[in-house]
Amino acid sequence: MGYLKETRQLTPEWQMKLEQALSQGYQRLLTFEVSGGGFDWYGKAPANTVLTAYGVLEFVDMAKVHPVDSAVIDRAVRLLLSRQNSDGSWSGEKRWSGSDPVATTAYVAWALRAAGRPNARAVAYLQSRWEKLEDPYALALIANAHPDPRILARLEGMATREQGAARWTMPGQGLFYSWGKSGGVETTALATMALRDSPVADGGLSAIARDKDATGAWGSTQATILALKALLEAGKSKPPAKGVALRLRVNGREVGEGFRPIDGTNFDVAQAVDVTALTGPGVNQVEIDADGDLRASVQVTGRYYLPWDRVPPETQPPLEIEVRYDRTEMARNEPLKARARMAYHGEGTFMVIVDLGIPPGFDVDREPFEEMVREKTIDKYTLAGRQIALYFGRVAKGRQFEFEYTLRPRFPLRATVPVSSVYEYYTPEQRGSSRPSRLSVR
Repeated sequence: MGYLKETRQLTPEWQMKLEQALSQGYQRLLTFEVSGGGFDWYGKAPANTVLTAYGVLEFVDMAKVHPVDSAVIDRAVRLLLSRQNSDGSWSGEKRWSGSDPVATTAYVAWALRAAGRPNARAVAYLQSRWEKLEDPYALALIANAHPDPRILARLEGMATREQGAARWTMPGQGLFYSWGKSGGVETTALATMALRDSPVADGGLSAIARDKDATGAWGSTQATILALKALLEAGKSKPPAKGVALRLRVNGREVGEGFRPIDGTNFDVAQAVDVTALTGPGVNQVEIDADGDLRASVQVTGRYYLPWDRVPPETQPPLEIEVRYDRTEMARNEPLKARARMAYHGEGTFMVIVDLGIPPGFDVDREPFEEMVREKTIDKYTLAGRQIALYFGRVAKGRQFEFEYTLRPRFPLRATVPVSSVYEYYTPEQRGSSRPSRLSVR
């Protein structure tokens, strides 16, 4: 909304859509506030320190384009200040790998600075520790909380440059439990925001653009939010001086209805062209010609499917899930017993989600899942359409978990059960899937 306003592209239609979305999002965010102030994953006390700081950042951003009750921010800030240690730091919650007080303190200090409440004690704590850091993620958080020129210079020197792109890696696990590729996107976005006035920021933006996935996002929610924030705050996109026409060819054949000419009305809009019909087995060549100067990113994505018997097995996937049924043929209204097994082979993590596929035309007995919540085996579950989502909190190294649930068919049918999967919410590339089953109901 702010970007469209700033670039004078906000039409009445878009304004109405965005205001409705903001209003709904604002009301939903309020449901995660804990009594007394602050936020938690599911709105249950006690409030989570890092998540409360994240809530402050969310509401401060939203307040720029939508009415926000300042008392919500005030309560969150008071909670954060009440948890500050005598040395100016914040400890954060105990995590599987142990909390990182430097990164936690930097994140909270960044949120307080964004809310117009800079905290001198936190800055003093960070000033005494940044020189010994070898972690680009923690240093990028410090740079956003306290953009000291020396810190910015150190952060700039940590960039890995390749073909015009600049990246910063996350050596361990972030405050939101991401690591690997998602963690790298988060770190690069944080560094790019802190170094927005440095020439290296262009390289960070190029890396972010290159890391976008086929869906137009960056894998996890946190990585996507920070990537978009970095791109929007850069604000360096300028329309071409005059319209630029583009020609698209695939394997030597020109695509007649390809990209639209780029001018001041659409220079920052992504265009997509499906060229599947022009591709074939082996090497395929895509060519784009422009009749003028243009700075643009180009991405080629593809999708394919394999029969399950041709999917190569992983030697040791990080996550495994297996769903078995006590029968594949049954009569209408006859109960079907399902047994699921989830296994985690990583070092330990937080927020693992199991998506169980529900056969079409089957009802689900909720009681086993209600019992799992009561026993605190899972944090939460949701039932929507043809899927049950189970939310696991902390998952220790080597954990295995088995459970049973009952389904009941309402109609005679033959159907394939949707695939069940398990993945880390903040590092979604860490995942596993089960082979689907075929069911027949008389």
